Amino acid sequence: MKKIRLTTSLAAGAIAAGLATHPANAKDPIKLPEKFETSKTWNVGMETNSPPMEYEDIKTGKLIGFNVELVESIASKLGLSLKFQMMDVPSMSPALDSGRIDMIGSHFNDIPGRHRKLSFVDYLSTGPVFYTTKENAAVYKDPTQLCGKALGAPEHTTYFRLIQQWGEKNCPADNQPLILGTKGLPDTQLQIRQGRLVAGAIGAEKINYWADDPKNNFAAIGKPFHKQLYGFAFTHENAGLRDAVKGALDQLVADGEYKKIIEKYKLSEQMLGEITIDQGTD
Repeated sequence: MKKIRLTTSLAAGAIAAGLATHPANAKDPIKLPEKFETSKTWNVGMETNSPPMEYEDIKTGKLIGFNVELVESIASKLGLSLKFQMMDVPSMSPALDSGRIDMIGSHFNDIPGRHRKLSFVDYLSTGPVFYTTKENAAVYKDPTQLCGKALGAPEHTTYFRLIQQWGEKNCPADNQPLILGTKGLPDTQLQIRQGRLVAGAIGAEKINYWADDPKNNFAAIGKPFHKQLYGFAFTHENAGLRDAVKGALDQLVADGEYKKIIEKYKLSEQMLGEITIDQGTD
């Protein structure tokens, strides 16, 4: 297990202009870029192992989850034939740059450091929560008890940096947590089970999903310690598609379908009152 140097990825010239436009009327026509009007095909990058957001049903092999249903509903509003391109999160930005996919459809944090290359349609609030085994959770009942302990998160996520910020704010200078990078959620969980890590951090949406899983052995420690936004990501060159997706989401909010999908996956506490563009913060 390697210790990772924590660095911020904020670019001085990041484009941080927040565009919170007015919701579209449910009957307003949505204009698509000519490319999509012609092809009627929409390639969306999606992860396959991140319940409840996007994952494969072990019985059917079908891709399911909150993001999957939401993107399918957007495609229906836009009249596009949806094609999911399965890949891990680190592969998504390169796939977007190359044109292999038109949008990152997996849960992906909208943060200012990504605005230089990407633009986001924000559709869900989120925030990291500390978690550990149920046995450990009986001991570590308050997050401040994690000061000085070994904590981990996947190196490609923003949680990695946010744990450091949490430690600087909540722990004495001589009792900072040891923050370690992992290869992903399964690796983090394995290291917690093995005792190499005391706890990790995960999006709030995962906690309710785990609570309904009788095989789950993990529990939250406290409440989310930071607020963030998930957004569908686009290149700046594809702003026309971004605006069309926002228009479709506005219609899904107006006709109640957005709320219906939110409630199905028990994400009501994370529902947004308005769909926005590039409103994510660090």
